[in-house]
Amino acid sequence: MRSDNRTEKGIRRRKRRKKRYLLRFIILVAICVSAVLVAHLEYFDVTEIAVTGNEEISDEEILELSEVHEGMSIFDVHPVFVKHRIRENLYLDEVKVRRKLPGNVTIEVSEKEALAQFPMGKKYVVTDNEGVVVEISGEMKQVTMVENLQVEADKKGKKVSSGKEALLEKALKLIRIVNEGDLYFASVSIEKGKVKGVIYDGISFEGKYDDVVESIKNETLKSVVYDLYQKDRKKGLITVESNGYCFFTPQK
Repeated sequence: MRSDNRTEKGIRRRKRRKKRYLLRFIILVAICVSAVLVAHLEYFDVTEIAVTGNEEISDEEILELSEVHEGMSIFDVHPVFVKHRIRENLYLDEVKVRRKLPGNVTIEVSEKEALAQFPMGKKYVVTDNEGVVVEISGEMKQVTMVENLQVEADKKGKKVSSGKEALLEKALKLIRIVNEGDLYFASVSIEKGKVKGVIYDGISFEGKYDDVVESIKNETLKSVVYDLYQKDRKKGLITVESNGYCFFTPQK
């Protein structure tokens, strides 16, 4: 008899336990459903998207990459995923995505600067400061062209390669120094320790690699270029010598 009573009590306890579990499950489902419904109330629709930090890349292009648009729920804006999509454009470096309830989204970006371009067949490989490919284009870009160095690039996001790696590094280093010195070379070629190139229009230069680097660092070359620009000289050759002296030979 006692055994039957214990069995009945055990069955009743198991039933109560199952009811409690079922109740908890129902409550959990109700909470989840409520959360989804609340998250998609019109009150939490995205009403304002601000894009900051971009100069060369348009707001429209960044927004298209982000897939964020007005009218979607702010809870459907996942910062990590949005950041990943935006960085498909390799000209974009850092990306920060912030949400502010009820409906504001801020996308803050910083852009990479294209440093150089190299010929690759009928295309041009554009790299950043570290030699990483940011674009493979069918058209020349407004960055320094390295003329005498053929490169290979499988895809964007990888470092450019060449059969002359030492020459490649020297070219990238020179262009970095040029940019830091507030100058611009339209094109350069480096061969046997000598540099030739075009600064602007018909103004070209030549000299030993180390002498050219030194003339940029001590701003001698910059002074000569500025003087020629002020005098509206459009054709000629600047020769850089080892004593830090630069002289200009006009051409017709």
